[in-house]
Amino acid sequence: MRHLHRHHLLAASILLGLALSPAGHATDDDAEKNPKTLSAVSVSADSMPQIGTIDEQRLSVSVNTVMSKQEMNAVPSANIADVVARMPGLSAYSDMHLGQAATGENEYVTIRGLDSSYNAYTLNGFALPETDASTRAISLNMLAPFGIQSVKVSKAPTPDLPGDSIGGSIDMRTPTAFDFGKDGYARTTVQGQMNSLASDLGVSNKGGTVQQEFARRFGADQSLGLYVAAYYGKNDNAAEAVAPNASYKPVDPAQARNPDLSTAGPLQSSQYKYSLYTNRIKRYGANASLDWHGETTSLYARAIYGVYSVEGEQNQASARNPNAANAQRGGYFNTRDLREKTAALQLGGSSAVDGWDIDYGTSYGYGARKRPNYVEASLYGAVPAGQFNFDLSDPTWPSIAGSSAALKNYFYSLNSNSFWKVQGHDAGSTDTRINAHADATYRFDDGPVESVKFGLSGDTSKRDAYDHPFFHDDNNFIYGGPYFGGPKYPSTAPGGPTLGALPGQVVHGAFDGRYAGPFKLIDRSWVLAQAVPYKYVNDPNGAGNYTANDYDANTTSSRENIYAAYVMTTLRFGALSVLPGMRYERTHYSADSWQSNGDDATGRFVGMGRSYGEFLPGISLNYRPDELSVYRASLRRSFSRPAFGLISGQTTYSIDDITGQVLGISKPNPDLKPSTADNLDLSAEFYDAQGGVLSAAAYYKRISNFIYTSQSATSNDSTLGGNVPTGTVITDGIPVTTPENGGTARLYGLELAGRRQFVELPGVWSHFGANANLTLQHSSADSQRPDHDGRKTWLPRAPQRMYNLGLFYDDGSLRADLTYNYTGLQLLGLTGNGLDYYLQPTRTLNLNTTYHLPYGFDVGFAVKNLLDNSTFHETQGKSRRYLAYDPGADGAYLETGRIYMLNLSYNF
Repeated sequence: MRHLHRHHLLAASILLGLALSPAGHATDDDAEKNPKTLSAVSVSADSMPQIGTIDEQRLSVSVNTVMSKQEMNAVPSANIADVVARMPGLSAYSDMHLGQAATGENEYVTIRGLDSSYNAYTLNGFALPETDASTRAISLNMLAPFGIQSVKVSKAPTPDLPGDSIGGSIDMRTPTAFDFGKDGYARTTVQGQMNSLASDLGVSNKGGTVQQEFARRFGADQSLGLYVAAYYGKNDNAAEAVAPNASYKPVDPAQARNPDLSTAGPLQSSQYKYSLYTNRIKRYGANASLDWHGETTSLYARAIYGVYSVEGEQNQASARNPNAANAQRGGYFNTRDLREKTAALQLGGSSAVDGWDIDYGTSYGYGARKRPNYVEASLYGAVPAGQFNFDLSDPTWPSIAGSSAALKNYFYSLNSNSFWKVQGHDAGSTDTRINAHADATYRFDDGPVESVKFGLSGDTSKRDAYDHPFFHDDNNFIYGGPYFGGPKYPSTAPGGPTLGALPGQVVHGAFDGRYAGPFKLIDRSWVLAQAVPYKYVNDPNGAGNYTANDYDANTTSSRENIYAAYVMTTLRFGALSVLPGMRYERTHYSADSWQSNGDDATGRFVGMGRSYGEFLPGISLNYRPDELSVYRASLRRSFSRPAFGLISGQTTYSIDDITGQVLGISKPNPDLKPSTADNLDLSAEFYDAQGGVLSAAAYYKRISNFIYTSQSATSNDSTLGGNVPTGTVITDGIPVTTPENGGTARLYGLELAGRRQFVELPGVWSHFGANANLTLQHSSADSQRPDHDGRKTWLPRAPQRMYNLGLFYDDGSLRADLTYNYTGLQLLGLTGNGLDYYLQPTRTLNLNTTYHLPYGFDVGFAVKNLLDNSTFHETQGKSRRYLAYDPGADGAYLETGRIYMLNLSYNF
């Protein structure tokens, strides 16, 4: 089985990477092939170090971390979120509410474990358009590391940076022609990859990427520079997931009405589901930069375009005990297609005039996220007598090994289920964003006041979001049913073909061989043909007549205008610099959302809005006793705006196919308030001339009105909107999930980081080096939920421990990196039953090697997730005992396998 070979594969991969003996020498003008060192050192924080270098981090005026292109190349991934998660205090994640984690790639990044929506995201200093209406976080799917020059993370932003940055700000910078050590540069890179899990299952498992970079300086004094890069990649992979399919109940009947499941003794679920995901990922894009460097003025024009798409499917088998006398096998299929796009054009420059430094720029950006033709299908059949018995001795694998032979044959047979019905949706959101800024700095010749800096900025964002169900009230469109002149087939006697007769592929050995039978992957085109041709049509004898309320019920159009101004000064007293400042941000938000008239057919758009302002004072201190040491302190106020979709987004339902019972409801909260925070940061950094660094940082955050995901029970809800499926049953205890403002939360922690190449050691040992970072933190939050009775919780997404360990070898010809990432237990959401949702720790070991051949060729080999660890594991409660029953997610325990990569590049 796969897991039995993980240590052998690890050893073999390390030996393969390190056994490549040196056979050439790197050229001096290729910065990527040489260890990074500090340039001429200076105690002045106003020096202009090269962007993306260790000098930039050393000379910054606050607590910053910089990741260079060389460091990004050491992480084997086509996803920028996976790459930057190796920086101190950062972690990356995806969730299963859209099945994104099943792609094996992370989508969002957190700073010090704070929810990613607490971060500010910029590209070359300009705000990026948002594609996911449910969060302020930027989906990083569309930004591949191929076209990124460096990443700068500001953990204590100064007043000249965005104020909506409780966690910090992340700025991704694209290259220019002036970033290279010679007037002309070109590089072609080709990568091939293979997913081990998909290979084991016998499904599509390969892919590759091609990238081209070109840079050229020309004109008088080489003052003009052009950089262009483009990439195109495709890869196929698979994932396996398992989860409960019904809420937990106490095993002891006497505890049946105990509201606190944590004290009710052993629990059980009556249903479990097993899913196979297949994905075909495509990622392509381009970016360009045209720069002119004059004597006193520099101008630039930058453009970036990125597309990320997934064509994927989920095939599922479920084992159910619908009542005390019968068992039932369920079948489920849906498409998991996702298309995201971002584009931005940035124009600006800087001028130096008589002691003034003036920066100015404007940006136009567009982002889109779509889920087209999201089709779901259900398969059922006869319901035999008996009960499935689930073996839960392995908490990650609820097998049916304890069931009778007849029931096991019934479950694993491909003829037990027949095709019953389909549903479908078209959903998406867009963001059109325009922003501009002007900043001016005046530098004094003498005295303690070194400079004064002030600026103005404006940002306007137009957001649209929609979710159109295919059929009236999102009802079932039954195969061969009333629309086609047939009967309204019940789930126990479907009118369609059996699962075994459907077109598709049968795989064996699923779930590492623990699924004791064949697993059918249904052909997606056949399922789509049962739904897409009939969307938005009338079916008066079945689903019902399609109405305006059906189409518009989850449609929102919103506008947000943000105006900001700041002023800050730099005071210098010998080796100490003091930077006090103030920022003010004014926000005006308005939205038009559909409201049903209550007749299940008509409605209207109604408006809402809010305006608020935030004063954000801050002060930073930097003490530099020598050229290679700096001590920092920062005290600032920051805030975070609630996301568009959390205020005025859609209401969604999780509904049992057969009974019509609502299993879960998710809805927005128009009364959400911004979160605010007071932040204290202290740090010490020590550098050496070879680029080594050792740093320690302590921090404290006091957050008011923090936003968390709340789940509570209801018997009815008048705010559900107008698109409630016909025949829906809402009873006591239905979990309703909604965002809420909590009270006060506190987070404090310690960060340690170091990196060094052991150049003082003799011989081959001088080529080895190590890097490590550790974040230890504690959070305490008061949700103000009545059912928590004053009980403190953690902050969502704030693990108590995160660390990265790295060992590298670099002799100028061979570069090898072995990196290990650990992200600890995280709180995901609160419930009212005593068992909150948690994400179990994630562990990833990666290997990346590059060998520099003569004549400009490089060849490399990499493995992602060497130990074949799970990539997502959600539980109820902190322990691993109970897989999470999360109505909005299809998978609590997820494996995605290893990814093997071969790289070839040519510099010319």
